[in-house]
This record gives sequence, C-alpha cells and structure tokens, in this order.
Amino acid sequence: MNRFLRAILIGLCFLPCASAWADFNADAKGTASGQFLKLSAGARAGAMGEAYSAVADDATALYWNPGALTRIHEKSGSATLMHAPYVASSFFDYVAYAKNVNGTDAWGTSLQYFSAGAITQTDANGFDQGSFTPYDMALSAGYAHRFKWLSVGASAKWVRSVILNSAQTAAMDLGVVSAPLYHDKLRLSGVITNVGGKLKFEEESERLPMTYRFGGAYQVTKQWVASTDLVMPIDNSPYVTVGSEYLWPLGRDWDLSARAGLNSQAIKDLDGLSGLAFGLGMGFQSISFDYALQPLGDLGLTHRLSISFRFQPAAVSLPRHESNLHPPEYPEFHELQPYFDDMPSLRDKLE
Repeated sequence: MNRFLRAILIGLCFLPCASAWADFNADAKGTASGQFLKLSAGARAGAMGEAYSAVADDATALYWNPGALTRIHEKSGSATLMHAPYVASSFFDYVAYAKNVNGTDAWGTSLQYFSAGAITQTDANGFDQGSFTPYDMALSAGYAHRFKWLSVGASAKWVRSVILNSAQTAAMDLGVVSAPLYHDKLRLSGVITNVGGKLKFEEESERLPMTYRFGGAYQVTKQWVASTDLVMPIDNSPYVTVGSEYLWPLGRDWDLSARAGLNSQAIKDLDGLSGLAFGLGMGFQSISFDYALQPLGDLGLTHRLSISFRFQPAAVSLPRHESNLHPPEYPEFHELQPYFDDMPSLRDKLE
C-alpha cells in the first residue's frame, strides 16, 4: 500500500513533464474548452484568493481537492450552495453535498452550472433571428480514503456545453492531502483536475483545461490560518494564490470570519484593479453564510454568496471554534456513549 501511495505522489509531481513544452505558458491560451470548470466553488475559497486546496474541509472539497473529503467530521455531512453573478447577465451556480462515513471513507457529489445569459442571434445580413442562451454544466461524484499520513481521493465528472450545438465528455480529478505536520500546524496538498476528455462541436474537438495545483495551509493561531497554492493550468502560465482567514468567536453558537486573498493570474490577465479578494463569513451553530468580493479590473466587480450546512449525528455536538487543520475527534465521548444510551432504563429502575 505504501508503494501505491508513493506512486500517486510521484505521478502528481511529474505528470506535467509528460505534456508538450508548448503548454503551461501564455502561448497556450485559447487551446482548451470548458473554461467554466476554472470558476471556483464557494465564497469562502473565493475570498481567500482561491488558495484553498489544503484548506477545504466542507462539501466544496470535491471541487478543490477530492482527497480532502475525509476532513469533514466523522459521520457528518456537509452541503454548500453558491450563487455568483458575473459580467453582464452571466452567472455561476454551485451545489454540493458530501459525507464522511466513518472517519476513514468519505464521498461527495456536486453540480456546476454556468449561464452566459441571453445573446442576440443574427443572420449573415445582420438581421435579428431571436436570442439563445449558452450554458455549461458538470455533474461530479467522488470518493476519498484516509491513510495514516495522507488522504487520497478521486472524482469523475460529466461535462456538457451548449452554444448553438452541444457537446459532452467525461473527465476526472485526483487529489491528496497530508495529515497535519509540524506540530499539527501545517498541511500540504496536491491535485490534478480535468484529466481526459474533449468537447467536440461539429468537426472540431478541444481538450479540457487540465490543471495541476500544489498547496499548503499553516495554522498561525487557533483562529488564524494562512494558505497558498501554486497553480499550473495547461492553457496558461503558472501562477500563485495566497489567502488568509481570521475567525472571531462570538459566544458559544456564533462566529465571524474575515478573509483576504491574492491571485497573481488575474493581475497579469486583466487591466485595472484585479487579483485581490475580500470576504466575510458569519456562522451560527451548523449554518454558515459567506460572501466574497473580487474586482475584475475594467470588467467590474463580482460577488459570491454561499450558504453551507453541517449535518452531524444527533448525539454529537461539535464546537464551531476549532483548528482548521486538525478537526478534533472525541474518543472520550465514544467511551461514555453506552452510559448515555442506557440512562432511560436506569431511570425506570430508580422509579
């Protein structure tokens, strides 16, 4: 098994070398279809500059790093719904649900949907022929398993794109995330997304935007986490993202989070103020509301709104204010559980 895990890690590190030298630079722009697959999932991740592959611990882990699905609390579920208005009338929606079955195995499923908005259709002479609405969507399902030193995950996705004609294909994502390192403060990750498959419209087919992502997250304090990702898209130059999140407990059930991030690709590709991201999060018991603001230079501002839910067994109440890198387990609770379960019968005997 150790040999198998080493093979996965080596493959993630050296697979980029097997691609053509013409890829992974600015000259490769426009050589991949399905660009909506690059749109990030979750307002929390967006506010952290998309430096999230080693931070993900909710249902959006299926997008960022399927190996991180095991970071959801044991025997608990997670759901995320996001809406992001983009330029003009376009928008991006994301819905996901994931569950950690037993602390070792986890699974998840998601839907990505991008609408370009209504576009006027004209004939060769410029006469109005009505309108059409291009859209893209992807359905994904994934599984992850936790070993001693790392978690490994994979997901498969069905991708469909509609302009005037339609095209569909299949692809997969692979990801690993380490167990906490360096006094339980550091976590490392590696991901490859959109592997395989091409979208074919009529006679032309184009590959999907395969991307390699290597990340790290560091727990500066119990409430403060900093993260970074090195991203290598096959159809553009490599770039770096950095992010940070600070959480303030507001009593037992409430908390407030402030986030900021930087994406170096947006700085290079867009004119005007771009590349920065900011956001806030408000949590109440098992529900979180998150917002992100991302300037897109001359194109204007984009906003992301997310709502996330945690579903845990009724007998377990998990605290909100905990280390992001090392979710706690409660062996002492499990040892006492039989006594709690037996309390009704004890009460009957006493009566």
